[in-house]
Amino acid sequence: MIRPREMSARRSAIGLVFVVLALLIILPPMFGWFRDDYSRFDRKSFTVESAVDGDTLILADGRATRVALLGVDAPDLPDAHFSQHAMRYLDARLRGRRILLKLDGTQTRDDAGRLLAYVYLGDTDLVNADIVRDGLAYADRRSRHTFAPQIEQLENEARTRKRGLWENLADEQQPPWRREWLKSRGK
Repeated sequence: MIRPREMSARRSAIGLVFVVLALLIILPPMFGWFRDDYSRFDRKSFTVESAVDGDTLILADGRATRVALLGVDAPDLPDAHFSQHAMRYLDARLRGRRILLKLDGTQTRDDAGRLLAYVYLGDTDLVNADIVRDGLAYADRRSRHTFAPQIEQLENEARTRKRGLWENLADEQQPPWRREWLKSRGK
């Protein structure tokens, strides 16, 4: 026969289990835990905390989410040709400003865990395109994405007009992936 105390303890334990399960079901959606990148970031506005380098920024979203400009590869800090210029450009352009993120249908994160996104100032000013057009970054040809043709065309124009890093760029100053890409094209 079960004693009243044992029965009460079992009821309390079962009640506690139900409360914990209920909290595990209710709390994550309330605080955005376990949501996918599309529901958390796509077509959402955020304030930029700062630029990390010429193609990465940090959102002031309470999580310091790192966002990489999709389709863009800026020279690597600290010493690559034009890396400081690219970082200062991105920081001056975006720090403290509201941006709109749009995710592509390809992938949402890179190998470093950064969110891959198109970054807009306003509805139509695509920062990813601007930084390449102004000669401060390369069109990253290592993966396909929606605006690849446009960003690659802007790089061609910047190179032809010798804007930014293209003014006096030596082959060895280009990133290894780009030198390999040029080599594969016989250039």
